[in-house]
Amino acid sequence: MTERCICTALRQVVAYSTEPCDTVLEPVGIKATMFRLLRSLEGTEGISIKDLAARTSLERSTLGSNLRVLEKQNLIETEVAQDKRAGHIRLADDGRATLQAAIPLWRQLPSDLSDLIAADAIALITFWPIWRPHTYL
Repeated sequence: MTERCICTALRQVVAYSTEPCDTVLEPVGIKATMFRLLRSLEGTEGISIKDLAARTSLERSTLGSNLRVLEKQNLIETEVAQDKRAGHIRLADDGRATLQAAIPLWRQLPSDLSDLIAADAIALITFWPIWRPHTYL
C-alpha cells in the first residue's frame, strides 16, 4: 500500500469541495475564501485583525495575505494603527455591494454539496487509522 499523508488528504478534500463554491462566485469576481472573510466582516463597524483571525480560525499571516487581496479590490478598508497588527478592518462600499451580489449566488450551490463533502470526509476517515495517531497512510 502506498503511504498517504493525512494532511495532504485533508487538503485534497478541501480543495475538491471548494471548487464548486469558487465556481458559483465567479460572476462577482471573488472566491470562497474571500466570501468567507466578507461575511465575517458583515454587520461589524470594523474589527481588529486579531479578532478577525480568531473569528475565522486563520493564522494572522494567512489572514493578512487574504486581506491584501480584498484591499486591492477595494472590498475592504483598513484603518492602520501605530502598531500595524492592531489595525481595524471593515467592509468598503464595494465590498458590501459584492457581498450582497454574492449571497444569492452562494445560495444556488447544489444542495447535494454537503452530501459530497460528507462522502469525501467519510472516505477519508475510512483511510485514517484513528487507533494509530501520527500514522501516514
